Amino acid sequence: MYIYPIVTQTQQEKHMDERVKLLRGICGSQWFRSMSRGELKLYLLLLVSTRRIGQEGQIPWEVVKRSLGASLTNQRFERLAEVLRQYGLAHLRLTGSSQRARRQRGGPRREVRFTILRSGGTRDPTSRGSNHPAESRDG
Repeated sequence: MYIYPIVTQTQQEKHMDERVKLLRGICGSQWFRSMSRGELKLYLLLLVSTRRIGQEGQIPWEVVKRSLGASLTNQRFERLAEVLRQYGLAHLRLTGSSQRARRQRGGPRREVRFTILRSGGTRDPTSRGSNHPAESRDG
């Protein structure tokens, strides 16, 4: 007769452990302190929203705007996404139609598609060069 173990770890708990482990590694990195508030907010939003590290997820654009501020523009989002990519943290892309375009001619809702990378911050932060968005420092 087989007796099931009393303590079993669910898939969700395993995934949470993976996210916590990834975040701990990133927080311990030298360049973590140089991340702007906007970069950090976006990364944390992605990390808590992902179902699995390494697999594509999605978040409605409205949620991203509420999290990073109503004044978030496509250009600022693209700069933040580029910084996360350069750090080896995540790949992001904005898809769908803007609210104005959807009202005029229909189309899919705007959303951010993303993948949190397992390597999490293994790239040299000095490789960012002059691409780092100065205005994202505040937010």
